Amino acid sequence: MSKVVILGCHPLQDCLTRQYKSRGCHVDSLPLARAGDIDIDACDELFMLADIESPNPVEADYEAVAMVGRIADKVQHPPHGKGSITCHLMLQSQKVLHMMQTSDFCKMVRSRMDVYPFTMASLWSECIRLDHVPINYLSEKHAHLVIFGMNEISEMVAVKAALMAHYPNYVRNHMLRTRITIVDEHAGDHCNSFVKRYQHLFDNSYYRVVKPSEAMAVTMFHKPVYEGLREDFVDVEWEFVEAGVNDTEIRYKLKRWSADDGQLLTVVMADTNGSKNVCDALMLPDDLMERHTPVYVYSPQKVDLDSFQDMHFFGMLDSGYDVSLPLVRMAKNVNYIYDRCYEENIAAGNALPGAMQSNDGNPFINDDTLRYAVEIDFDEREKSWRRLSSVKRMSSIYNAMTIATKMRSVGLEEDEWGKFYDISQEDIELLAQVEHNRWCVEELILGYRPCDDEEQEMVELDIKQKRVLKGNMIHYDLRAYDDLRPDETGKSSKVYDLCLCSCLPLIAKAFADETSKCERTNSKVD
Repeated sequence: MSKVVILGCHPLQDCLTRQYKSRGCHVDSLPLARAGDIDIDACDELFMLADIESPNPVEADYEAVAMVGRIADKVQHPPHGKGSITCHLMLQSQKVLHMMQTSDFCKMVRSRMDVYPFTMASLWSECIRLDHVPINYLSEKHAHLVIFGMNEISEMVAVKAALMAHYPNYVRNHMLRTRITIVDEHAGDHCNSFVKRYQHLFDNSYYRVVKPSEAMAVTMFHKPVYEGLREDFVDVEWEFVEAGVNDTEIRYKLKRWSADDGQLLTVVMADTNGSKNVCDALMLPDDLMERHTPVYVYSPQKVDLDSFQDMHFFGMLDSGYDVSLPLVRMAKNVNYIYDRCYEENIAAGNALPGAMQSNDGNPFINDDTLRYAVEIDFDEREKSWRRLSSVKRMSSIYNAMTIATKMRSVGLEEDEWGKFYDISQEDIELLAQVEHNRWCVEELILGYRPCDDEEQEMVELDIKQKRVLKGNMIHYDLRAYDDLRPDETGKSSKVYDLCLCSCLPLIAKAFADETSKCERTNSKVD
């Protein structure tokens, strides 16, 4: 029987305990003050809950991160012959979460514990879907997310949208970028710290700050640093509006946006005051309800309303976390395919892909130019995952988050994902471009930046400098898809995007099979 220790006290605790017990686990619950009493060598999973009453969330998060190090230090190596201990780490601050996603624990901790940090806001933001009408290559609509409130909740919603909202019609028309509009009475002031935290993303994006109440409405407009010099490669644009939800100008804009045939509008009420959000949502212009505009409302209290059928509530503290880590399991499949792509194609010297052939029973198929995996070796998948740093794991997790959107964009719903040949070669080549655009935004958020002209010339003279610059968070491949160049193997980076997209049904089907197996096991336990 697996043993799980839950440290700390939080409303989520009962939900976690039920999930673990349904999986046949023995669960011990201890206060954070008794972390030193854990027999960590007898533990398979550790769940560290945040103290929601903490007067200083950032300091509490730093102490939680330090506690992970102290607990890992007590683990015998290798840890009781079962591989690394899974550690779910709940944080309170978006700033600390961003730090954890862009840096890594020391080698000692990584070798003994698999740490997965999250905040409740990061969980809530995953429920917000912008493509409520699928956006395909021929779509004339661009996704437009309007967020009311500027705080850590709205920041997480905005960042998650920037990571997920990438669509094929941008490949056809670069004007069809996803737009994220944040509306707050102090948006201009808050915007500065937000932009600085994601400096490289905003350096390479279009964004503006708007003050509707002033005679000169647009106070600042920023263009990408390489506009006119290199092809556009960031498919998300931003707008910070200094106004309140009930301002006349904002209400007019909402009516116009909802009626615009060129926009697919989604609204999020993200003020920290849940009751205010509910009231404000009910007072939104009737045009939104008439056009079935999805409105997501942050409210820690459950609310049952029939007055707005397209209103969705999020923010519950006592639910929303799946201990089976579905995104991580999907991400492991993504990483496995990525590794196989390198080993079977880049290292082997294969060229770019052509049309796919049928499976002959081998673990790979070969179209004479590129080998594609058609099954996943789960043991190898786990070994490959354990070799990854936390930052690289986040890259695969971010990729996994967009698989549903990609499949919908080529007309496939979830029950069709396992049909390996339902994605055409044309779809693969299109989704490869979408994946590259997504990856560019991800890397900018994680702290990488493109090469400047001098650095680009340095790589072109000596391709080995590409790796050197990458170690300094400067990425040569942060550029438009059509402008990708060969690396030191002589192969274009396009090969990774093409391999990943060709294997989307395989990635999804392996995940579905694994999930089904877990559910069958849990039902036997019940």
